[in-house]
Amino acid sequence: MLAEQCEPFEKNKSKLIKMLMKNYGTGAFYCLMALLLLVQLFSCHQNKSRDPNKNTVIPNDSLELSYENVLLTYLSIQDFKSAAVVKKKRNELLKDGYFEHSPYHSILLAYEYLLDDNIDSVEIALKNLEGQKLSPDLAVLKDYLGIRANFSFHDVTSGTMVAQIIDAKEYALAHESVFTFLFYNLLANAEYRQADYRQALKDVESWYHYHPNKTDPHVSEAYQEMKFMQYMALHDFEKLKGTLDSCRHYANATKDSTIIMRMYDLQAQYYFSINNNPKAVEASRTYFNYLQASNTLNPYVYANLGKNFLNNNQVDSAIFYFNAGLRFIKKHKMKHNKMFYYKNLQVAYALKGDYERAYFALDSTFQDYKQSTQRIEAEKINEINTKYQTEKKDQAITLLRTTNAFNHKILMQQRWIFVILLALVFSIAFFIYFRNKQRLLQNINQRILAENRQLILEQKTRQNQLNPHFIYNAIANLQGLISSEQKAKANQYLLLLSRQIRDILELNREEYISLDQEIKSLNNYILLQQMRYQDVFDYQIKTGDLDPDDVMIPPMIIQPFVENAIEHAFKNLPYMGQLTIDFHADENQLHVSICDNGWGMQVHKEQVSHKTSLSQIITKERLELLFADADPKARIEITPNYTDDQRGYKVEIYIPLVLYFN
Repeated sequence: MLAEQCEPFEKNKSKLIKMLMKNYGTGAFYCLMALLLLVQLFSCHQNKSRDPNKNTVIPNDSLELSYENVLLTYLSIQDFKSAAVVKKKRNELLKDGYFEHSPYHSILLAYEYLLDDNIDSVEIALKNLEGQKLSPDLAVLKDYLGIRANFSFHDVTSGTMVAQIIDAKEYALAHESVFTFLFYNLLANAEYRQADYRQALKDVESWYHYHPNKTDPHVSEAYQEMKFMQYMALHDFEKLKGTLDSCRHYANATKDSTIIMRMYDLQAQYYFSINNNPKAVEASRTYFNYLQASNTLNPYVYANLGKNFLNNNQVDSAIFYFNAGLRFIKKHKMKHNKMFYYKNLQVAYALKGDYERAYFALDSTFQDYKQSTQRIEAEKINEINTKYQTEKKDQAITLLRTTNAFNHKILMQQRWIFVILLALVFSIAFFIYFRNKQRLLQNINQRILAENRQLILEQKTRQNQLNPHFIYNAIANLQGLISSEQKAKANQYLLLLSRQIRDILELNREEYISLDQEIKSLNNYILLQQMRYQDVFDYQIKTGDLDPDDVMIPPMIIQPFVENAIEHAFKNLPYMGQLTIDFHADENQLHVSICDNGWGMQVHKEQVSHKTSLSQIITKERLELLFADADPKARIEITPNYTDDQRGYKVEIYIPLVLYFN
């Protein structure tokens, strides 16, 4: 229930964060984040479960049923198919795109490797199934092929493997798997090798009982043949003859020549059991010749033919076929019990009077028995060691559970410590937030005060530049030009005056203007003053290597100093006045020098000092506001009487070099 409540909470979490950020600011955001961490720590994350890994292939029940039927067909007659047949069928199924990604592909591939006696490849193919979700039938097949790869029908089965077979069989029975019968066949073979023939006969009966294709004549023939082998070992000759007749009946029903010819081998064993040795040799030789012609010989046929020759007192033929069987086993590197061959060779050599070879055959029998005993003992030791390791692992698991319980307590303690620390961090963050917010408000307040101060200074600058004396004198001069009928000069003067007023009103709105705009405004103002004071002064503006279009400068910052020079330095000057304005870059600073050759501080000292001080104060305050963070600081330096004859004024302005890039 709690997990269901967490799901809509997770979906709406981002919307909730945005809403709180919008309405309540960063402080609410910090509060929300802490709340989310606490909620997810103790609720949602503890109840949230991840989806298990799923196969990317969508199950197809009808196709998987067809694959299961293919395997059932191949496995129902006890590995009667060859690897080539299975490979051909697998290639046909691969044309279906679903089969390649189905677990049945790995199962069929492992079965193909098993028939080809490629045991290592069987294990590799089965490893492909690890991590996949298998149906009970697929799990049973995986267990069967894993056991079958290490199972030998020709040698004694170890106790460990028998235990594995029984466990796998119980799993198959519990899940009512259609492949349960396979394990009864393995158990019957293992018990036959251990001479437990009655139990083997019971497992044969169970094999037939659980077999899904009882009506198939191949299955019925195999069932009768396995019973025949158990009755032979039990010397139950009464049931042996009836079982042999049943084998012939079902063999003929299969219409399979290989199965029909195998009846000669059963006949040979039957004749051997009733001591009709000549017929036993004849039947056994017929079956041997058939297998030799079809290139399907096996160790059993050598052993049976040799034994029948020995029973019929054909000692040389018996020795020949026993030795041929041993060579066959060695050539094909088969896991086969060779004691039967050595024991019968010892008897044959003894009958022949070759006691030396009989001794070697007997010694080989002993060595083979010794190896088998040692292998069984090694398997028992391995089984004991496995049991010890299992018990050791159980103890380790118990210790691990105890450790996990202790770790859980520590984890809970750490979790509460984390909550406390989180609350502490939240408190500190909350405190820092409000302190920073207070500082931010202070900074905003200071910025507003600075802007107000700047606006006041700009207003003073405009008032200083548009002072009533300048306007009055300009209008009076214009009136004089009109009265003297100097219309051309009056028009020019009016044009320059209008430009000057427009520059003062427009340029002062900008925080920075280009140096080119400042120079044009200065030119306009100086020309206006030259028309007012005819033949009183001359001027020169220098920019050196600077590009006026790329350099930025505060507007109207130079005009007050130029006005002071014209109004006061050149008044009643007995010689031609010279005004020089020089702009140049000096170590990332714009250096502006305004020089005149006027009276200096010799005449009108009080008036000049007062005017200069007012302009200096206003300009200095503007520069301090504009370049508060600049290093080195913007500054103004005034040097009176700087010329050799102790006349003139020199004003130097240093401001950071601000470049404009398009």
